[in-house]
Amino acid sequence: MTGDHRILALAGLAKGCLEPLTAGEVLAIRIPGFTDPAEARGMARRLAAHSSLSAYRNTPELVRVGESHYETHDADGSTNGHALAEYLRNADPLMEQIRACCAPHPSPLDVLWRNLDAFYGLERARIDDRPMFAGVCRVFPEGSELLPHNDRLSRDAPGLALGRELDAQLTANIYLQVPQRGGELQLWDLRPDEVQLNTWSASDSEYGTDRALVPPPSCVLPVSAGDLVLIDATKLHAVSRQEQGARIGLSCFLGVRHGRPLVCWS
Repeated sequence: MTGDHRILALAGLAKGCLEPLTAGEVLAIRIPGFTDPAEARGMARRLAAHSSLSAYRNTPELVRVGESHYETHDADGSTNGHALAEYLRNADPLMEQIRACCAPHPSPLDVLWRNLDAFYGLERARIDDRPMFAGVCRVFPEGSELLPHNDRLSRDAPGLALGRELDAQLTANIYLQVPQRGGELQLWDLRPDEVQLNTWSASDSEYGTDRALVPPPSCVLPVSAGDLVLIDATKLHAVSRQEQGARIGLSCFLGVRHGRPLVCWS
């Protein structure tokens, strides 16, 4: 453990390592130095210069390389058929482009997925038998933040049977570059329902809650380049403002289905 008993610090992934998180015993699992920090910073520089770096279709204050399934929805929550077709068509090419930015080193996500496959089994999530994209690179420019929110596939994609099959939904974040000041991960031991989220909703955001309305976070986790952090995506979480410098990382969702392999997607 770290100094905060709600953060489980591990030297590496192992069989059964996710159970404290899925059981709600801890708020996060942290593996410092999962990726060599110097290699991570080199990957961050190449990804930040990638030609496809652009704003999220429905969250313009954040930019990314790759695509998120969240972007296939319009403001009213309905699926945008054109955006979904583009997302599925671009999935494999974009994953290869991100791997190329990590070369000559292996992609940290591939390392993560190989480890999890060895201990739990792992497969990419699919829509209509087509693999979903997994492993988006998110860039938080100086001055940006991620408002308190949670992620739940059953809500964000109610038409997907997978969302109803999940026993838990985790987020894996691999930090390639962190700001000199700010950009901490904020975690709440709180899984709000839709009524509560609507009550807390930020008027100028399509996804987040108003910080003035939600309780203080249960813990705040500073992170370093190369760290892997796993959290329960369905609990409230946020990223504080990047006060000096940018935050660049790789992330994906991990779906837990008891007795079946994990699934990954972004």
